[in-house]
Amino acid sequence: MRFWDLSDADVEAIDAEPWDGPLVGLVRPMTLRSMTRIYLAGTFLALQAALMAFLFGLLVPDELRHPHALVAMAVVLLVVGVLIPVGLVVLPGRTIRRWTPATGTVITLSMGILSTGGIWASGPHYAVVVVFYFEALPFAFYALRLRWALLGAADAVVGCGLVMFLQDGWAHPALQWLTAVSTIVAVAMTVGLLAERADRLAASEHAARVELDEVNRTLEDRVAEQVGEIERLGGLRRFLTPQVADAVLSADADAVMRPHRARIAVFFCDLRGFTAFTKDSEPEEVVADLDLYYRTVGEVLQRHGATIGGYAGDGIMAYFGDPVPHPEPARAAGAMVAELRRDLDALVAEWHRRGHDLSYGVGLACGYATLGVVGFDGRFDYTPLGGVVNLAARLCGKAAAGQVLVDHATYADLDGTAVCTPVEGLELKGLGEQRAYALA
Repeated sequence: MRFWDLSDADVEAIDAEPWDGPLVGLVRPMTLRSMTRIYLAGTFLALQAALMAFLFGLLVPDELRHPHALVAMAVVLLVVGVLIPVGLVVLPGRTIRRWTPATGTVITLSMGILSTGGIWASGPHYAVVVVFYFEALPFAFYALRLRWALLGAADAVVGCGLVMFLQDGWAHPALQWLTAVSTIVAVAMTVGLLAERADRLAASEHAARVELDEVNRTLEDRVAEQVGEIERLGGLRRFLTPQVADAVLSADADAVMRPHRARIAVFFCDLRGFTAFTKDSEPEEVVADLDLYYRTVGEVLQRHGATIGGYAGDGIMAYFGDPVPHPEPARAAGAMVAELRRDLDALVAEWHRRGHDLSYGVGLACGYATLGVVGFDGRFDYTPLGGVVNLAARLCGKAAAGQVLVDHATYADLDGTAVCTPVEGLELKGLGEQRAYALA
């Protein structure tokens, strides 16, 4: 840091460090920029006072009481005025900041002694010029804490009074002393008030910075929490259907996860000829075909917003209407099946071309079910329970290769949006004879 480059980023880093050094408790909290500006102002005053003392000592020595003493004081002021800027150039910022309390206190408290010496050396004829430099004393009220600033002012006031009352030749010493004191008090009070206001502003700025830092930390924590939530959601989406993953992470997750009733359309699909295929094929072929089958069905289910309930071997279960409600779950399931059949028919044709005797069967049923989380501490699943689930599974099991069977409730909800053919005398295990229809 140099006094002509106060914008250096290192300055802020230095100001952020704890301020420890000799006599640090005597000085008001200041930034490195403020210290540098005070040093430069003090340099100007010291050089100006040295010049005035030299001129008086050389031009009117006979009219001074102690001209040699005044010249000696001029030399001291000149040395101080030169050393200050040299120190600002040579010393690093941390050193300046550490030693400012000690050097600043010594210089500030010595102002009263130097002013008193200047009045004594000048004598009554030119002491008024030296009294003018009492205005430098308010530096004490800006740089030092109040008790030490008052000590510096008292030093000047008492010393000035002793010289004026004890040195010969002073006309009306009491009046001149009161004039000097009033000058010191007026300027010192003004500077003291400005310094106090600066302290309040600095404290307010510090409080604002602390609050801003806290807000930033809170914001960072919230962003990190949201990023973690997104990552968790991404992880959940790998194992859960998107609707269930969103429900788990939603604000009303507890309400969604609790058992509840909803009207849903349940979809079951499994492969025909899969058991024989696994016996006659290599494991790699089985896994590859099963993966292609899952991908084909899963992509269609996701495009239509179906909630995938689970996989079991070559079987897939899904449903519409929960946890995202749907006004017409049966029609949504019907539209999804219509697209899925086209994709599965193309897949079956490819299997047959490769010599794999595979096909599919689909069952659809619509009705009320109980939905919620079931399982144990090691594993939970979100799933529907009820007769409609069993009915869809039984219809799937009875469907011929490439056939889609639907129950009467689904047929009624489709209401002519799909061509359905009645299937007579359909007996389902555990459910007896059921009215069912085959989608064309």
